[in-house]
Amino acid sequence: MSDERPRSFLDNPTLYQGTYLEFLGFHLTAWSDGFARLEMPVRGEHRNTVKYLHGGVIASLLDIAGAVAGSYGVSNEFVSVTINLNCNFMSPHTGKSVIVEGELIRRTNTIFFAQSKLLDADNKRLCATATGTYKRQARNSNVPIG
Repeated sequence: MSDERPRSFLDNPTLYQGTYLEFLGFHLTAWSDGFARLEMPVRGEHRNTVKYLHGGVIASLLDIAGAVAGSYGVSNEFVSVTINLNCNFMSPHTGKSVIVEGELIRRTNTIFFAQSKLLDADNKRLCATATGTYKRQARNSNVPIG
């Protein structure tokens, strides 16, 4: 990852301390225009009762990767609000870590579209994919979207 990348809200823990993002414990390991990679060690509380990575955690990571992929260079000023997320669960994730990659597909003046995939690197398999639609909102705005 280049040291020249713009700063992300993820570089400023005060913006997410005490939130679900902090609970997940992922790290932004690559970020460029239209692309984001997140990596996360899997903890026991991320798993369901049969020891697979919980579907809610999977959907969250897919959603975050898509939002970050479409927010290159502006994530300190804007938050990407999810309008729609469609997830496909294909294989259980049982590894000790997870890799999620998001890719920007198209951007308009008001919304953007992204796709993401979640990988179980330990077992070399694709576990889930998602497509998402996002709307940017000023980070300091109190105006609800809608």
